Amino acid sequence: MPASHPTPARANLLRSRRYGWYVLTLFASMNFFNYANRNIVLPMYDDLRSVFGFSNAELGLLTTSFMGFHALVAIPAGWAADRFDRRMVIAAGLAVWSVGTMACAAAAGTYSMMLGRAIAGLGTGALVPVANALLCDVFPDEEKARTVSIFNIGLFLGGAAGFAIGAVFGYPLGVIIVALPPVALSFLAARVDVPARRASVSYSHERMTWHAFAIDCASILRIRSLRWLLLGAICISFANGGYLAWFVDFVARTKGLTVGGATLFFGASALSGGLAGVVAGGVVGDWLYRKVPYGRMAAISIGLSCAVPFALISIYVDGGVLFYAGAWLMMFFITWYHGPMAAAVDDLVADERAATAQAGLICLMHLLGTAPSAYVIGLVADRVGLRTALLVPTIAVGLAALAFTGAWRHVDLDQRGAGGAQ
Repeated sequence: MPASHPTPARANLLRSRRYGWYVLTLFASMNFFNYANRNIVLPMYDDLRSVFGFSNAELGLLTTSFMGFHALVAIPAGWAADRFDRRMVIAAGLAVWSVGTMACAAAAGTYSMMLGRAIAGLGTGALVPVANALLCDVFPDEEKARTVSIFNIGLFLGGAAGFAIGAVFGYPLGVIIVALPPVALSFLAARVDVPARRASVSYSHERMTWHAFAIDCASILRIRSLRWLLLGAICISFANGGYLAWFVDFVARTKGLTVGGATLFFGASALSGGLAGVVAGGVVGDWLYRKVPYGRMAAISIGLSCAVPFALISIYVDGGVLFYAGAWLMMFFITWYHGPMAAAVDDLVADERAATAQAGLICLMHLLGTAPSAYVIGLVADRVGLRTALLVPTIAVGLAALAFTGAWRHVDLDQRGAGGAQ
């Protein structure tokens, strides 16, 4: 057969690859609006102080309420996604977070604003763990870290867009703008055609119990390297949540920039440095994984270790080339973990618990890390100043690097035993 006419098997493979990239692009778009919704209130602090009279601690609670409920729903959503239609779980989450975000725009006071953020968090909690597992079904093992890294491009584009929309349009118009598109994406999510990684499994009624849920979670937590990974994930989530909530306010107060200028700088740094870092982390993680079993953990440790000195430069150097370079490089290295971490979790657990494990990771890292970080740093800032308070997340970055290093010695055995979660 002429080379210009591919065989049916080759044509099916090409078609499958093209559709896989469509699925990845669609899910990255969902993640875009996930993070736009998450970040939309962060550049609105002055508006919210004016409208609601929020203190620093109360502003931190807006993120805490969002991330707390975001974390709580992750494990039930992931467990359901291992037993029901993953597409429907994601579609429902998109619809719920759109409703919650619209409720924030219509808030009449402090409690209704917090409630809207909590509902939005419930919806977004269903996306990332289920999407991570679903995308690892679609793409081959040697491309998993890169695939999840591309999915997380939506994180940085959406996070930057949330800052930009919030700064330009303010409250409540900016909130309304990011609340509507997820409704349309929910219909597309429900119609995605994705292959199952494993043969069809028929779950009996007995498996659909809280007892079965507890057994699944306990079996996952018995994986030694995964426990170290969870510790590192909690630390880096605390750090990133704290930086995200307070970096723009800090730069505006200490670096001689307006709030608009600080928002623009943070958005540009996150967009360029963060995007470059998340892609670099995925590429390096897959490359090292082909050489050693713990390669993905090693990539995370290297990135986080490099981030610490640049974070200190960002905090203590007020302006000039050194500050801008330090802040950009901090964004670059601190984002290396996104792709390798989700891929490492998928490597370590049995297929039928993939979404549950991803959800457990998301739940614990956000419930114990991201959710309290903005509030804790706000409390510390009220007492000792924001510059000193930002040392807290910087220390957390260093602890995360140590935790991922601690996972290295267990990865090979855990992977060869299918994580002990079979």
